[in-house]
Amino acid sequence: MRLLRFTGFSLLEYLRSGRVTIEIIAALSVYAIFFRRAMESAYFFSVCGIFTPIITLYTMAAFISLGDRPQGYVLLSRGVGRAIYLLGLFLGAVVIVAGTYGLICLMVALTNRPTDLSLGGWFLGTLPTLLNIGLLAALMLMLSPLVFPTSWRLAVLGMIALAFSSNFIGGQVLGTLPSPGRALLGAIQALLGGPLVPAFYGFQLAVTRDYSTPTAIANLLAQASLLVSLLGLSVYAFARRDLIFASQ
Repeated sequence: MRLLRFTGFSLLEYLRSGRVTIEIIAALSVYAIFFRRAMESAYFFSVCGIFTPIITLYTMAAFISLGDRPQGYVLLSRGVGRAIYLLGLFLGAVVIVAGTYGLICLMVALTNRPTDLSLGGWFLGTLPTLLNIGLLAALMLMLSPLVFPTSWRLAVLGMIALAFSSNFIGGQVLGTLPSPGRALLGAIQALLGGPLVPAFYGFQLAVTRDYSTPTAIANLLAQASLLVSLLGLSVYAFARRDLIFASQ
């Protein structure tokens, strides 16, 4: 109950600040630009799969800015607890992004519903999309000044960049490396890129909505497990560090 109350308080504070106007304008703009034409379900979920991470970046950053300020001392001193404080910010951001996605779905369903999209198919495409929203929000929360110090944030960002390094390390650059170096780089990329696979496959699963193979269910479980792991790591790190807010 305490977590739900603090989440509601965070949502109310976010609405009062007027920041939710950005999500509303973004949803209306995406609908007007991309969804006023005849379309198939794959197109709908492809656009939503690109739009939701973008709006998650803004919304989660806005909630982190609300939490990363001296007024947080007052809430924490009244017995809210660090875990509830952190999870309340996360849930508030996810509710806003999910509501933005839901607004787009409602407008499309009422005015320009894809002919090949049933209610069940809509649910099957929405589930991995919402899990990806949670994954990105949890990653941003973990990399916020509230949770990780600067050194750890740089280390995690460096590992993410190394996981994607195959996109910009190739051709002549890769050819200059000796064979052991190329093998080591490939192993590191595979190791660091492993946790990113559920998110990318979740996007593909939302577009295709093909649950006929065990891989689809396994990927949903992998998305959920990774989400719990990121939140657990964030709560653990936040509980063990001193409360030093950005404006202090």
